Amino acid sequence: MNQVRKLKIGLVFTLDYEIHGNGSGEFENWAYFPTAKMLNVFEVYGAKLTIMAEMGHYWAMKRYKEQFVRDIDLFESQLKDAVRRGHDVQLHFHPQWIDAKFEDGSWRLDFSRKTIERLCHNYDEAYFYLKKGKDDLQNLLTPVNPDYQCICFRAGFLQMQPSENMMKALTDAGFLSDSSVSKGMKNDDSLRLLDYTSASSKYRPWKASNTEICDRDETSKIYEFPLLSDSKGFLNKITNKLSNLKKEKNINDIISGFMGVYGKGMMPTYRPANTLSKLKSMLSQRWYYADFCQRDHSELTRYMKMVISDCKKNNDYNFVPVVMIGHSKDFFFANNLSLFFKSCQKIEEVEFISYSEAVKKFDGK
Repeated sequence: MNQVRKLKIGLVFTLDYEIHGNGSGEFENWAYFPTAKMLNVFEVYGAKLTIMAEMGHYWAMKRYKEQFVRDIDLFESQLKDAVRRGHDVQLHFHPQWIDAKFEDGSWRLDFSRKTIERLCHNYDEAYFYLKKGKDDLQNLLTPVNPDYQCICFRAGFLQMQPSENMMKALTDAGFLSDSSVSKGMKNDDSLRLLDYTSASSKYRPWKASNTEICDRDETSKIYEFPLLSDSKGFLNKITNKLSNLKKEKNINDIISGFMGVYGKGMMPTYRPANTLSKLKSMLSQRWYYADFCQRDHSELTRYMKMVISDCKKNNDYNFVPVVMIGHSKDFFFANNLSLFFKSCQKIEEVEFISYSEAVKKFDGK
């Protein structure tokens, strides 16, 4: 008798655990407290959170440990507590913290060179910080869980191009996976120069080429676990605008308002230079990733149903890990996340899994 194959979606929640990208914001308010609240929500629904610990800020605080002794303790104790409770911790790193200085009560980050020049163009530097991040997390967390391993990475500002030095450094440092690519993303601004429009998939992992992370190469040792994304064309934009006129602001509008007031400088803002550029931007297809802190629960559920439908359409009845991203500094509405969890519990194909568990399970399929 042939065994009936059942599709199983391993839903991975990855949280970028950090303050704002320009160095503003208190760690306790923008990382520690939101994450503590989030962990409690996850455990109500039996879900697993993977904290992508931003180590650049942590190392910078340790250089000024007298001023940041409390924040360092909160950082370390929260990661230990998360692992103790069955959650996951993996590596995230923003290179602008490499030469950061704390002066006159605020951080001065090093933006003298673009982010891509700090790691992507320098193998030695990339390897040093990837290996240091891996070792520091394992030294911190293996006393809590002897089986803990740091095998997963996410680049600051999602910058993994050019890819060759980064892929070699990840491999040499003993990583098994990266999760920085979001299909359709394309940026050319003061901090990022990347083009993920040719990415192999908008949700399914692939073995990434050693020279270009968007491409497949079955001989590679690094799996790319892309951020679940989807595109919206001009008609979708008009429909959404008309729909929003009939109802109150959605969660993304509200969070954007909060970040406009409290999170200025977190990311560069693209503003078309002229009318023609504005028109092209309006008419162009845009890609959005499934952000579980910013997107409405109904939209997140739509993303999941889209994946399930696509898998069944392609007769893909296997284990399919799917990664969503969130940021501790964006977590304002616990109820929205709870509603999404309730929706997931009604979808038989969905299970909750950590990032490192998903990598090991997918690799051994």
